[in-house]
Amino acid sequence: MHSKRMRRSLTLWLILLTGLAEGSTAIAQSLSTNPGRFGAMTCQQLWYVEQEVLAEGRVCLKTERARRAFSRAERCISDDEDILPTRARGYLETLREVARGKNCRGF
Repeated sequence: MHSKRMRRSLTLWLILLTGLAEGSTAIAQSLSTNPGRFGAMTCQQLWYVEQEVLAEGRVCLKTERARRAFSRAERCISDDEDILPTRARGYLETLREVARGKNCRGF
């Protein structure tokens, strides 16, 4: 069991490392909305941007709605947002703070 978990961890790291060059470009594109504009966005728009960042970062989307919206995204590799670059995690944190301040559901 331990070796199975170890192999899985190593496989995830290899996938992550080999996909960094491609993934960093995709994530950079999904961070294109200036956080200064978050306050002017609707809850729906904030949700979409959040899910886009997660999908481009290959984080597994949790809802059927999100999976349908981003069905063409590359296959996810982890449920854990910690696989995202620090910049992307900070971007999501800012987005979610704005969404909570607007009382958007699900944030």
